[in-house]
Amino acid sequence: MVKRRKWMLRVLSVLEKHFGEINFNLGDPFKLLVATVLSQHTSDRNSIKAFKSLEEKIGVKPEILAEKSVKEIGLAIRPAGLWRVKARKIKELSKIVLKKFDGNLLTLKNLPLKKVRKLLLELPGVGEKTADVFLVFGLGKPVFPVDTHLFTLAKRLQISDSKDYSGVKAAYEKLIPSKLRGKAHLLLLHLGKSYCTAGKPKCSVCPISRLCPYPEKV
Repeated sequence: MVKRRKWMLRVLSVLEKHFGEINFNLGDPFKLLVATVLSQHTSDRNSIKAFKSLEEKIGVKPEILAEKSVKEIGLAIRPAGLWRVKARKIKELSKIVLKKFDGNLLTLKNLPLKKVRKLLLELPGVGEKTADVFLVFGLGKPVFPVDTHLFTLAKRLQISDSKDYSGVKAAYEKLIPSKLRGKAHLLLLHLGKSYCTAGKPKCSVCPISRLCPYPEKV
């Protein structure tokens, strides 16, 4: 395990040199939660477009969205796809955030990680990935979110061949120090999107090709 952790640190170091230093600041937790819901089952381009539209036409605050109709929210987020479903989720989330957390999700920051995650998973439209994205980028908690790109990477880098979210997440977290998990998630996500694509990986130009155990390099 010690060797594997050192290997992962080398991978992350190479990726940071290749992609440039990645810094992220914790943003408004509610906005992040809405943005993550909008990103479900659609492209980054569409989800970003939908979020900007929602912010411009209505505003991304729980007290505002809770008062709007599902139709109004839906029309503002149409670029995201599945907009009717997402609009209902966003309205429900807004009401719950106001009722349970007095409109301020930062109150969750000082709670134990397991408790916060449990509370998040009880919210409409919030699954394991959404909860973990919120935890690390909204509250600065030491978790590693996993999406489809990171499932592919886990298998090719021989981190885990599990199809279970919790199993793959745990495998990454064993290798990545807690303070680096947010940055590591972004670096590996860039790798997955730019080079280690599911259909046809670009192994010949991949920055970590020499560190990669993938036996079918193309």
